[in-house]
Amino acid sequence: MSPADTPIFSRIQVLWLATLLISSHPQFLHGQFASPLYRYSAVPLIVHTPSGSKIHLKTVIVSKQEDLRQGLMHIRHLPANVTMLFLYERPRIASMWMKNTYIPLDMWWVDSNMTIRHIEHRTTPHSLESIGYAKPVRAVVEINAGLSRLLGVSVGSKVEFGAR
Repeated sequence: MSPADTPIFSRIQVLWLATLLISSHPQFLHGQFASPLYRYSAVPLIVHTPSGSKIHLKTVIVSKQEDLRQGLMHIRHLPANVTMLFLYERPRIASMWMKNTYIPLDMWWVDSNMTIRHIEHRTTPHSLESIGYAKPVRAVVEINAGLSRLLGVSVGSKVEFGAR
């Protein structure tokens, strides 16, 4: 048996190849892994629909200025049960865009009472068009496109996060 046939040599080859691939694409590391989606733990998010359904999801909450700017940019996959919640210190008129965002999203504008006041369905990846709601909100939630309708989430649904 030659040294190249030993299991340890194979593991080293795999690690070397993975390191080479990742280091040759620094934008992958900078974008995907630098996202708040990977830097913070998800907490429970419960949505109470007007029809009485209770939907259990997970959310990554962002509130720091740099995280609010980054959001889901550069993310290529968002698990179906995970959202990102943009939490503002106080109510404000919030607008979003899809620059450097690879996946279509639904966006929920949530007021101070944690009630969804507006939903933007199926946003367009990479669009520079401003997406917003004309009234102050306390949060915006981003979820995979199409899930709002599929789950029955509508204007008037209540959002609860951090609870178990």
